[in-house]
Amino acid sequence: MTTGVSGTSNNTTTNNTTNNTSGTGSSSGSSTKTSNPLSDLTNNYTTFLTLLTTQLRNQDPTSPMDTNQMTQQLVQMSSVEQQIEANNQLKAIQSTLASGQSSQALNYLGKYVEMEGDKFPLQNSTANVSVTYASAAASATMNVYDSTGKLVSTTDVSGAAGTHNFSWNGKDSSGNTLPDGTYSVKVSATDSSGKAVATTVKVAGKVTGVDMSGDTPTLQMGDMTVNMSDVTTVLSAS
Repeated sequence: MTTGVSGTSNNTTTNNTTNNTSGTGSSSGSSTKTSNPLSDLTNNYTTFLTLLTTQLRNQDPTSPMDTNQMTQQLVQMSSVEQQIEANNQLKAIQSTLASGQSSQALNYLGKYVEMEGDKFPLQNSTANVSVTYASAAASATMNVYDSTGKLVSTTDVSGAAGTHNFSWNGKDSSGNTLPDGTYSVKVSATDSSGKAVATTVKVAGKVTGVDMSGDTPTLQMGDMTVNMSDVTTVLSAS
C-alpha cells in the first residue's frame, strides 16, 4: 500500500486531371474537386430559369406553351428554390451552434472539472479521484495504472457508504515520482460479508487547453482529451 494517497469523506454527492510539363519530361497527376451540393443546386436553379425564359421568349404565338406544362415547371422551380433556402438556413444554424460550442469550451479554460470514468490526468504530481459507495465498504482497494496498463499504485480506500475524496501524489508503490500524464484507476470494494459493493468513480483535472480542430471542440487536461459532454461538474476556477 502506498502512502501517497490521502482522502477525505462526505455523505453528500455534490476530375480534374492536371498535366504538368517541365523541360523535356512530363508528369501527370489527378486531383478530385469536392462537390458542393448547395452550389450545384443553385447552378441548376439558374439554368432552369434561363431555359424557361428562353422557351417563353421563343414560343410560337400561334401555338403557345401548354399551360399544364408551364405549371409543372413553375412547381419544380419553386421546389428547387425551397431546397436552396432550406440549405441556407441549416448552414446558418450549424454555424451558430458551432460558435456556441466554441464559446462554451473556452469558458472551461483554467477551471477544474469532474467527470465519471476511469481515466484521469496527473498534473503537477497531483491527481484527484472521488469514490462513492452504495453501502459500507469493509474492504476496498484503488489500483492506479499507467498508460501502458502497468499497475503502479495500490491503496486501501475502504470506508462508509457515501462519497470519499482521494488525492494521489503521483508516486508509485516504491515511492518513485511518476511523470505527469494520463493514468487510469480501478476500485474494487466488498462489504463485511464479502459481497461486492456498487461504486461510482469520478475523476477531476484542470482544463489547460481547448482543441477546436474538429467538428466539436474538446477539452485538454495536460495530454488527456475530454469531451465536453463528459463533464459532470465544474469544481472551481483555480
